[in-house]
Amino acid sequence: AELPTYTAEGVTLIAHAFRGTGRMVSFYTRERGLVEAVAQGIGKPGSSLAPAVELFTHSTLFLAEARGADHLSQARVIEPFYELRRDMTRYGYAAVACELIVRTTEPGQTIPGLFEMLVSYLHAMRGPTAPSPLAGAAREAGGVRSAADPRVLSWAFEFAYLELSGIGPVIDRCPACGAEGLGGVYVAAQGGTLCGECAPRDAGGCVVSPGTARTIAAMRRFDVGALERLRLADATRAQVRRLIREHIRYHLDLNLKSEQFVNGLSQWEPPPRRSGTRGEVESGGGEDDE
Repeated sequence: AELPTYTAEGVTLIAHAFRGTGRMVSFYTRERGLVEAVAQGIGKPGSSLAPAVELFTHSTLFLAEARGADHLSQARVIEPFYELRRDMTRYGYAAVACELIVRTTEPGQTIPGLFEMLVSYLHAMRGPTAPSPLAGAAREAGGVRSAADPRVLSWAFEFAYLELSGIGPVIDRCPACGAEGLGGVYVAAQGGTLCGECAPRDAGGCVVSPGTARTIAAMRRFDVGALERLRLADATRAQVRRLIREHIRYHLDLNLKSEQFVNGLSQWEPPPRRSGTRGEVESGGGEDDE
């Protein structure tokens, strides 16, 4: 019997090798949420499907329903996001969003507003450089390039994603007693910032200042224009970083590999250059022997 077919607009989150030249691909789509599909012949030269299964690519997808995983038959690329695959730092931050979605949603699960936010995030992550050859289609899709700090964009996406999923941290009131107020001590098991009366007395809690709480509130609205104007002090960055990591680790049981990759890039330093040429080094050694 002929398989039922459908069309969806989607973003490629991850792709794995599958049976020779095939790929098992996870897309997040506007219409059906997370979709897992097999794309055959990707490893062959000239494959028409290959561009659509590249990481981050935004496409119109033509699929057939099947047991286990659907089948990708055709695709029309809307935006390839080449820049994100040429800049390792932006690549890493874009991958954080994709990994977060693919590891915390089930096939067929839709989260209202998530598809639009993901596309907006990928466009913003491209940075403020020259427009793409497909800029017209990108504008139609709601994409806006941004000069915002990539790390701030990444944190903002994570906070906004948690809010859309209904598990965002409570920062405007104490989750224990309900007292309203910004800031306090973040406790992962409580899901938010505790007030001074309810906060544990032992050391080691994540202190969140009122200013940091206001920053998180601005981030989770995911307004790209507002994020461009956001400037974070070092103390605020440290508080935001710790809170988001502890919240995701506790409530989603995740350590994001993509974020570890980005952190590794930021800590990498090139090896020191050797002074002199090979010949000079050898000559110097000869003089010492004398």
